Amino acid sequence: MEQQILINNISKQYGDKEVLNDINLSLTNGIYGLIGPNGAGKSTLMSIMTTLLKQTNGSIHYNGKDISILKDKYYTKIGMMPQNQKGYDNFTALQFLYYMATLKGMDKKQATTVINELLIKVGLENEKNKKLKAYSGGMLQRLMFVQAILSDPSILVLDEPTAGLDPAERIRLRNLIAEIAKDKIVIIATHVMQDIESIAKELVLLKDRKIIFKGTTDEIIHTLDGKVFEKYIKIDEIDSYKERYKISRVSRLDDKLLIRYIINEVSDNSLNANMEDVYLYYM
Repeated sequence: MEQQILINNISKQYGDKEVLNDINLSLTNGIYGLIGPNGAGKSTLMSIMTTLLKQTNGSIHYNGKDISILKDKYYTKIGMMPQNQKGYDNFTALQFLYYMATLKGMDKKQATTVINELLIKVGLENEKNKKLKAYSGGMLQRLMFVQAILSDPSILVLDEPTAGLDPAERIRLRNLIAEIAKDKIVIIATHVMQDIESIAKELVLLKDRKIIFKGTTDEIIHTLDGKVFEKYIKIDEIDSYKERYKISRVSRLDDKLLIRYIINEVSDNSLNANMEDVYLYYM
């Protein structure tokens, strides 16, 4: 079933400090990458979307109804993976997942089947009886992802889901997210552009408390057409180039440097941009 979340004029303030300013978004089934530097308001926006925080102004509608009226009918549709989960160190992974399944209203038979299937998918089936305080950061990330999708939520909110994962684990988690996202609205906050560019339906760039871009990966990459270049320079020239341009890559070859840099004005003979260029340019 096609779903829709409408975010209308959302703002958030703590006293005189503004954290979000007039956020407007329309989200339907698919994966959205929420991109922005620390302090941009990503976590605040996700907390408001999941009802953990109350906005100062604005409203959110799910399938045409205000979530403040829907209450539990909306909340029970959400799976949330926070960036940090604390307070369960003495639980084993299995105990923690059964506890979370109970909170989500799952019966034990259903929970057992789903838990075992998901632990296999994230490679934790042999670690399920280990206490969480003995888990590595990467293992905890995978476990938090499992708890987020336990009840097959319609809305999935993931805050830095690949933090602490090695390259193979990141690929496995990314593929799993893509696999389950067809009939869900999935919002992923991340700094790792490679984790989102191939699977995101759209990217949402958040900077200085505002949305500065919303569109596909191709659309945002094309905004840098004519602006990305590479050039060999002398080593002692690097500081002057840093003053004039945004430099996305530097590599050394003998007594010279090959730099990849971004200019503000469109020019001829440019290179194709990539998502690293995009992040550096906008963020």
